[in-house]
Amino acid sequence: MPTGRRRNSTGTAKTDVNDWLGQAEDSQKMIGRLIGDYTKAVAASIGNRGLLELDHQESVPAAREWGGEAESLGDTAEIEVRPTALKSA
Repeated sequence: MPTGRRRNSTGTAKTDVNDWLGQAEDSQKMIGRLIGDYTKAVAASIGNRGLLELDHQESVPAAREWGGEAESLGDTAEIEVRPTALKSA
């Protein structure tokens, strides 16, 4: 059974779906559209997770390298911090 925020969003989604179906002229067409929308949302979430996993795989070695460089410099060197642009998906 869903708890917390998930329960609230599930209840809201059920209410919205029932309202939409009640107002729809062709409820079967509306159900098909809703299924398509939810399918696309799930696919997008899965794709985003894959991109996040790839970003993580790339970031871990880079972080280790930077950490190693920082350790080798110790407290004697100044480290220049430069902001980098975020990758766009």
